[in-house]
Amino acid sequence: MVSRNSQNGFTLLEILVVITLILIIAGIALPRFAGVTDEGRRAKAASELKTVQTALESYLLNNTSTVPADYAALKTALEGATPRLVGEMDDFVDPFGATATTGYSYFKSTNNKYYVVFSIGADKAVRITGITTTGNITPDDPQDDIFVTNGQLAV
Repeated sequence: MVSRNSQNGFTLLEILVVITLILIIAGIALPRFAGVTDEGRRAKAASELKTVQTALESYLLNNTSTVPADYAALKTALEGATPRLVGEMDDFVDPFGATATTGYSYFKSTNNKYYVVFSIGADKAVRITGITTTGNITPDDPQDDIFVTNGQLAV
């Protein structure tokens, strides 16, 4: 004989245990996924910066040995080169930038021989402040900034 009071389903306690287990698993997994997006942004920045560097080096070999004065001049030089060295420079945006259209940062040495093009990195703070006439990036520890240069870090 079946009791009339028996009901099919889960008790409140069983539901709370399941919810607690799901929250514990999510708490373990989510911090690991947060780092994945920064890794993807770093890879994107490194790839785009390498493309810009390759185009700039080709421009310097074929047109002039003087690096462009600023990022706007770099954009004009690369987009206006014949043959065309890159597509639209506006397509190259810093994935760590303040907005979705923030471009990469650029410095040249005062003797117009050296350059550094860089992304501000995950901490969103500009660490690179320039490049010397001997090609040393300042400061010599740019922390998480992602960069390409024809110079070097000071040893």
